[in-house]
Amino acid sequence: MTTNSYRLTVVACALAWFLAGMHTPVIHQIMKHGRAPGASLLVLVLLVVVASGSVFALLRAPGSHPGPTPAAP
Repeated sequence: MTTNSYRLTVVACALAWFLAGMHTPVIHQIMKHGRAPGASLLVLVLLVVVASGSVFALLRAPGSHPGPTPAAP
């Protein structure tokens, strides 16, 4: 993973989790007030999927991250 794509993934991850957090009142409206789920729930699910996928991309094999590689013993 190049440095630019790593940075873009970090920004996408942070933005997706922030926006997912902003949509959590939708869950409250559905659970407590009995309102029918609308497009907001679809947006919330999409944001959580994107955020989870970007976290997975950031946490995969250590050799795929940019930066200095450890010296061989």
